Amino acid sequence: MRRSIATVSLSGSLADKLTAVGAAGFDGVEIFENDLLGSDMSPEDVRRRAADLGLTIDLYQPFRDFEAVPPDQLERNLRRAEGPRGQLDQAGTPFPQHLHLVFDV
Repeated sequence: MRRSIATVSLSGSLADKLTAVGAAGFDGVEIFENDLLGSDMSPEDVRRRAADLGLTIDLYQPFRDFEAVPPDQLERNLRRAEGPRGQLDQAGTPFPQHLHLVFDV
């Protein structure tokens, strides 16, 4: 069985998160879009760093609270759904997770 964890579950920079995931013995990592966009690492850098740590990038999480929004926000979200393909290819991610719902409690 493979074990993977989402970067949204951890604190710190993306580089720190990858290091922690590798040190914890996970097989793969799920990259949350905000971690990638807020990082000084390019998608290629992330792919190389993950590989150096023995990790695969298993998933790209480009969306949060995707469909449970007002109609105008849903339209913006649908347009945004068209965009991350280039980043996914550069990072070596097999596919995006189009709906990742997180609820604030």
